[in-house]
Amino acid sequence: MRIRVSACSSRGPVRPDNQDHYCVGPFVENGPSTGLLLDASSAFFAHQGLLVAVADGMGGYEGGALASQVLLEALSAHFYATPLPGPEALGQRLASSLEAARRTLAHALGRDAALADGGTTLAGAVLAAPDCLVIFHAGDSRVLRFSAGFLRALTVDHTPVGPDVASGRLTEEQAAQVPGGDRLLRSLGARPGGEVEVGEPMTWESGDVLLLTSDGLHGLGRGLGRRALQERLREGGDLDRTVQDLLALAAEADGSDNATAVLVRIEHEEEP
Repeated sequence: MRIRVSACSSRGPVRPDNQDHYCVGPFVENGPSTGLLLDASSAFFAHQGLLVAVADGMGGYEGGALASQVLLEALSAHFYATPLPGPEALGQRLASSLEAARRTLAHALGRDAALADGGTTLAGAVLAAPDCLVIFHAGDSRVLRFSAGFLRALTVDHTPVGPDVASGRLTEEQAAQVPGGDRLLRSLGARPGGEVEVGEPMTWESGDVLLLTSDGLHGLGRGLGRRALQERLREGGDLDRTVQDLLALAAEADGSDNATAVLVRIEHEEEP
């Protein structure tokens, strides 16, 4: 099997700057699309796995953009510093890398009082041989899984209404009308207390598609709703084109925020 990745970030039609960043393996960007193709049976994948993530900076352009970039660069550098352990220790290795990245970010923001309010959300995934998947997140950036024609969330927003949306007590449309419902209860920055939620190991299989988004693409009252995302993913096709279409559709539907998407598709060798 092969693992194909396509990612892109856009400042959108309203914001003057882009505070989002994304990570694809060792590459951290916040603009032009980045692609990657891995052989799931390769020695590289067995030793290093694949790290993908999105980070949505907050606190003004300088602090927010720096926060999302520094966090992802530190996370990727620490994660890829040594070969991966076995699947049973993958979660512990990821937690260690996340803590190291959090400390690096706090130090970078703490050096300048003007950056004290800077911070970032985070959502990501690690894929490892033979078929291990671990999800992590903090804030309202999301990881979703498209499988058998249906899209479902693998993360629960760290907001007052996040658990209600995840349980079905509120629809996304209803939650968007709750005053203060989108207030972040977790984020990462200079101040202590920011924690990243690391999920239990899962498995991936051929045909699965992971979608990582900042809230500008898929958030409460922003970007595209779950149904619109699902309909576009059902169309399939070239992964780079799908990412570009999602960003364009989000900008057309809303466009009030930066938007970032990372798509990861597990495919058979014979697929084009």
